[in-house]
Amino acid sequence: MSESSRLDPDKEFPDDLTSVDRDDLDILNSRNHRSRDLQYIRDGEVDPETEGRHHDLREELDRRQEARDQSSGDAAAPEGTRAEAERA
Repeated sequence: MSESSRLDPDKEFPDDLTSVDRDDLDILNSRNHRSRDLQYIRDGEVDPETEGRHHDLREELDRRQEARDQSSGDAAAPEGTRAEAERA
């Protein structure tokens, strides 16, 4: 596996993941997973910086998924159902 396929803890990482487009976010997440796997196999534990980035990436991916789910749910729900849900 090449070095570029992993996101090492000492490499640059975006301060604000909300501004990263979805494809780049998926790539960062994949590279972070590869780093976590290597660190666990090699060191028996994951670097705290790598683990923190994993948490940040997970939060942002979950936030975006929730937003998509809500917008698709609103679009799919009949008009009366949407109004009832908004009142609840």
